[in-house]
Amino acid sequence: MQYRRLGHTDMRVSYLGFGASALGSVFRKTDDQEAKEVVMQALKGGINYIDTAPWYGHGKSETVLGEALKDIPRDVYYIATKVSIR
Repeated sequence: MQYRRLGHTDMRVSYLGFGASALGSVFRKTDDQEAKEVVMQALKGGINYIDTAPWYGHGKSETVLGEALKDIPRDVYYIATKVSIR
């Protein structure tokens, strides 16, 4: 996996990122356990940049992602998310 420095930070993020919208059953109903396994495979493949948002399944993506990452050391990955105001 190739890594690039993010802006003017010391963060080295994977050239490929993991888009977690599917974890929120955005496109079709998904199995949470299978989704967690997909996250693990992405990490094992060297992906350390994960994109999610509260609107992906109305919070489901972030919840499933949190469950998948709960035992993974925090310095192994970066999470990009969004914030909105109604």
